[in-house]
Amino acid sequence: MSVVTQLTDANLGLDYGELRLDTTTMAWVEAGEALRVHVVDVLRGFSVRVEQIGSSSVLDLLAKPIADLAVGLAGGQVFEPIRSALEVDGWIDRGDAGDDGGHVFVLEDRPWHRVAHAHVVSLGGDQWCNYLRLRDLLRESPAARERYAAVKRSLLEGSGNDRSAYTIGKTDIVTSLIATD
Repeated sequence: MSVVTQLTDANLGLDYGELRLDTTTMAWVEAGEALRVHVVDVLRGFSVRVEQIGSSSVLDLLAKPIADLAVGLAGGQVFEPIRSALEVDGWIDRGDAGDDGGHVFVLEDRPWHRVAHAHVVSLGGDQWCNYLRLRDLLRESPAARERYAAVKRSLLEGSGNDRSAYTIGKTDIVTSLIATD
């Protein structure tokens, strides 16, 4: 079974322009881990580390049904071969979002239907550390999960299908959670 099929079978995926939140299931976490292992294999030989991140990696947390990965490039690793390897594997390069997500790639199971994101960032850099810090805090702290979920519910009600507004709206809670860790 292909990793994209596994993501689809786990009910991961959103159409472009759609914003929906569901509770992360074990199937999501397992599909995200299978994707992580797959990307590790795709990038074998490069100086990178791959981690499953985001709300869809935290069981029972309210999340967009999209698997998220962080790909950390070690110092000295050139980006272009990484881009090429990911594109050959079917990832679509969406460009450099800078401090708002690193270099972003999306994976689709059909046109205009995303099942995964990969954020290529500097290994050990602020973005890398913050992705892991937030994931680990949310996995360990029921109080942090509830605070985060409450903000997400409120943003969903206020933003309709505006994913950009939803993402920007999470900035304060993410910053607050990371700062308390």
